[in-house]
Amino acid sequence: MANYRDSKKISFSKVEENRFRQLFNDWAKSIEGYNRNNLGNQLKIVEVWDTPIYRGLLKTQYDNRMLHNTYERIGGRTFPPRTISGESQINRWSLASPPKEFSNNEKSYLVPGSQYIDGCHTCHATGKVTCGRCGGKGTILVPCTIKQPCPKCGGRGSVQTTVRELEYYNTYEGLKSRYVDKVKRVNCSACMASGYHEVKSYKEEPCPTCHATGKVTCDTCGGDRNLVRFWQLHCSHYTKTYVDYRFPAQVPSDEIPKIIKLFNSSTPWRVMEKMNVDKENFDKNDLASRPIVGSMLSKLPNRIEHLTHTAVCFNLLESCECEAKTVVYEVDRKRYSCMLLGSDWKLITVTSPVSDHMDDLKDKVNRYASLRQYGKAWSVLQKVNKFPQAGSKEARMQTQLEERMALMSRLGANLAIVLCVIFLAPLLYTLYDSEFYAIWTHWIIDKFNNKTGSLLLLSLLFAMFFSMRYCKEDMPEFAYKVASPISRFIRGFIVGTGKFIFFVSIAIILTYIGVTPLVSQLIYIVFTIIFMIIFLIVGIFK
Repeated sequence: MANYRDSKKISFSKVEENRFRQLFNDWAKSIEGYNRNNLGNQLKIVEVWDTPIYRGLLKTQYDNRMLHNTYERIGGRTFPPRTISGESQINRWSLASPPKEFSNNEKSYLVPGSQYIDGCHTCHATGKVTCGRCGGKGTILVPCTIKQPCPKCGGRGSVQTTVRELEYYNTYEGLKSRYVDKVKRVNCSACMASGYHEVKSYKEEPCPTCHATGKVTCDTCGGDRNLVRFWQLHCSHYTKTYVDYRFPAQVPSDEIPKIIKLFNSSTPWRVMEKMNVDKENFDKNDLASRPIVGSMLSKLPNRIEHLTHTAVCFNLLESCECEAKTVVYEVDRKRYSCMLLGSDWKLITVTSPVSDHMDDLKDKVNRYASLRQYGKAWSVLQKVNKFPQAGSKEARMQTQLEERMALMSRLGANLAIVLCVIFLAPLLYTLYDSEFYAIWTHWIIDKFNNKTGSLLLLSLLFAMFFSMRYCKEDMPEFAYKVASPISRFIRGFIVGTGKFIFFVSIAIILTYIGVTPLVSQLIYIVFTIIFMIIFLIVGIFK
């Protein structure tokens, strides 16, 4: 039996102590936002324990066997007499040998004596099925074009038309002219003088798939009319692994899940005992009698699954040890603990001042949020999210605070947009009234009788809509990622002013090149049509 060790108190040598303090300094420096880089030199070592961690591993090989009643084509083959007529006559465990080693694969086997000839279920033992292309009709409709007489010229290619011509004639007063109506035939413009039109139509042709018979060979039996039916054994071999841990008493139980998450493939496990167990004969190994790890190992066999038509072939029960030291240390008169894994001392902090510092910051965040001081809460939360211990909850809370902070920035932006409308409207009216438009825009304005007021209103509505939409959806981080509400309001005011001036400039350009007058006329036409429809509906149903 392996030599399992319980935890015992030990002492660090001077070299080991210096190594530990340097390791702790490196860890503290790696944490962004934590300002005690020399934490290893400041802490006081209280106790050092040799506390090996044990891991129990159960790897089980399963063999799942399912029977399927299936079929295939005969293909001219002959078969021995049928000896198996039902599933109850089949011993699924004697047909194939179980796996001899851990494997994950699938195989299928034919059950001997289960083959028999039966009529095809698809074609009802006829060898033929209805053609899917023609639906059994034997013919299909093929698109084509046919010629029809032109309705305008009646198939002549020309039409009669009356032409007024100038005619000269002699009189006693001399040569005079007059207009005379003459009937002439001219080429028909509808059919381009051809006399007919080509019209899309369909013609009936024999189906090329079934050769006009309406039937095709059955895909299931290949025309043999019969199938060979048989039982098939499907074997699925797969493994499952379960792991459990035994931690020393010096490690707080509520911290164990966090430590397990930090374990990875580089954790230095050393195999202490390896047991191959046939089927489920765990009693022969007397697992509960193992010192230190007995209760852990005896719980692992309970993880075996018992599924229908599934057998347990064999198990590998493994007990591993990870060399570890638990160090209890003191910082600011408060005790914490950490673990050193392996001979190269991989540091895992069980409890630490960093966790306490982060907890204090979280308390500050909650206190500021309850006082509706969202800027201060956001500033502290930024520090929290720099720590590796921060989770998705803190990140989500920071996003929610930033959305709330953006409201103040949007308020400043919308106020700036409204003020810009008030102050820039007279300047735009003067600009539009001074006829600064392009040459072709003058013609458009005169043609549709556009008013300066309508052009001004459209321009301001365009600038307000797009600038407010931008400030709602694409507000830059510059505008709201500051703690002070006044700063956010001022930055939002600056962003709103800049965006309104940008979109007003675009509106001025659109008006100069004639787009705004055209849009104004289009809106006028649309509203006129809508009002006419409303008046008609009211008049009909009144």
